[in-house]
Amino acid sequence: MTQVAADSKMGASGVNRLIRSYRAEGGAIGAGLAVIAGTAWDQVKLPDSANVRAIGVTALAAFSEDVALAVTQFGEVSAIADAPINRGDLVMVNSTTGKLAPIGVQPGANYNVVGMALSAAAAQDDEFVLLVVPSRA
Repeated sequence: MTQVAADSKMGASGVNRLIRSYRAEGGAIGAGLAVIAGTAWDQVKLPDSANVRAIGVTALAAFSEDVALAVTQFGEVSAIADAPINRGDLVMVNSTTGKLAPIGVQPGANYNVVGMALSAAAAQDDEFVLLVVPSRA
């Protein structure tokens, strides 16, 4: 399970963000991962595919199903990359792991944007600071 590193050089700001508590659906969910709406109104789960609309990004991990976890729905949070990300890139859910990657550049395609990278990630599984601003591009 992914844990956000405690020794980050740059962490997410603790002000001006919306964090809600949800219950984990389907098992453990790591920190820094995008989640989608679950079956019940108070549940979230890992994505079932790429480029889906995320509810937000987990600020803390849940170690089993039905455990409460904090989800950042707007504002800064530490997130986990599924591919290299440049500072300023708009990012989307890249797979069922909940990790994030830059949106594509295919003309005419629509992308569910989770937010904008405030720091870079050099490789898969790197931690980066994300400004969660859900939108469509």
